[in-house]
Amino acid sequence: MGCVIHTEAVELFEARVYKAADQGAEILYHPDRHGALLPPIVIDRVPHDSELVMEETFGPIVPTVRVPDSDAAVMVISNGTAFGLSAGVRTNDLNRAIAYINGLDVGTCNIWEQPGYRIEMSSFGGIKDSDNGVKEGVIEAMKFFPNVKTYPLPWPE
Repeated sequence: MGCVIHTEAVELFEARVYKAADQGAEILYHPDRHGALLPPIVIDRVPHDSELVMEETFGPIVPTVRVPDSDAAVMVISNGTAFGLSAGVRTNDLNRAIAYINGLDVGTCNIWEQPGYRIEMSSFGGIKDSDNGVKEGVIEAMKFFPNVKTYPLPWPE
């Protein structure tokens, strides 16, 4: 594992971890950091509305959010953030998989694959605040090469 982008980011990530702990989460593993080098942190029972998981915390932090035993409730919790890049769902039930595909507000829903899995031909990108306005992937990228021009022609009758 390498360094986080800068020390200020590490301080923000640690503050989010400690705030989650103040909200009832349990820090299971948190070795000392050195400047911007932040070893992995494992934290359990993170409240689903905690800043740690409601914001995009791009650091080596493994938060565990406990959820009810209800697919509908899980989707409500998952969709309760401003972000929607991708999700990973593990189920052997095709009907449940399709329910998650349709019910999660994300740009990519991976079944039995980690979030971020894709083949180069598939489109990739988020929705909501995880959107950058374009989808990635070979076919989507090819759409940006042509210049589309619209023009009317006066056609004599």
